[in-house]
Amino acid sequence: RIAYLDTETTGLAGGSGTYAFLIGVGGLTAEGFALRHFFLRNYGEEPSQLAALEEHLSQYDVLVTYNGRAYDVPLLETRYRMSRMKPPFARMEHVDLLYGARRLYRLAFDSCRLVELESQILGVERVDDVPGSMIPYLYFEFLRTRAAHRMVGIFEHNSYDILTLACLTGIIPRAFHAPLEVPLHRGAEMVGLARWLRTAGRMEESVVLLRRALAKGLPDALSWRTLWDCALLEKRLGNEAGAVGMFSELASARNPHQAGALEELAKYYEHTEKNYVLALDFTEQALGLGASAELERRRERLRKRCAMKRPARLL
Repeated sequence: RIAYLDTETTGLAGGSGTYAFLIGVGGLTAEGFALRHFFLRNYGEEPSQLAALEEHLSQYDVLVTYNGRAYDVPLLETRYRMSRMKPPFARMEHVDLLYGARRLYRLAFDSCRLVELESQILGVERVDDVPGSMIPYLYFEFLRTRAAHRMVGIFEHNSYDILTLACLTGIIPRAFHAPLEVPLHRGAEMVGLARWLRTAGRMEESVVLLRRALAKGLPDALSWRTLWDCALLEKRLGNEAGAVGMFSELASARNPHQAGALEELAKYYEHTEKNYVLALDFTEQALGLGASAELERRRERLRKRCAMKRPARLL
């Protein structure tokens, strides 16, 4: 009872002057995946279009969209109200897949557009697809000329969007439901999912994914950041040996987190190992990369501790 919805509109600005001239709804049936289109042959048909959509959605409990929370649903709600009709969406649970897709894929790909994920994740390349920017113009041409063949590409474009949305719904939510079991193939995907787990307070799972991502291989900039994030999580979880190993790796090479790693090592050797000489050395190295009041205070404190004479042992 899941409906996959996507609209084609007369513009992207929204507002009362923007019509959803084509509304596509897909869903699973006993015979397979079924798709129905609700199309405006002219603006006067809008009340009938919206009434038919409401009746069709009555069989579904969940609505899945891609950026629908910010665009499609508010636009349709406006159209319903302008037609003096009650929008049918309040009773439905709404899953906007864009948010999960961004968390999972924004580090892996240049764009999280639906067509980009269709290519990268599903391996589908559209041929002669109508560019989204051309869709309003083709519809306006149809209204002027009534040449229906100009609309074929738009119907195909919308159909592919809905089918891709349904396929991704079988992939993206599962990654968040079982993050350590889903077969992710890109290190950047693992990092994106690990960051979400960290935000959700699931630290142990986040560390596992960050370590998998580092083993998989990452671009340099993302690798340094991931190593830093993983080290901080290991420290927070009490795994000092793992954290020190990662901080040492960060401290040994030029990177954006080198100074922070040196300071973390200074803290560890001062407070845990009580090795003030080594802690002072790490503090001096960190100061060489950039001065700060906290590091200056740490250096003075460690110098005093190193200068203190130990009492002679009694024989």
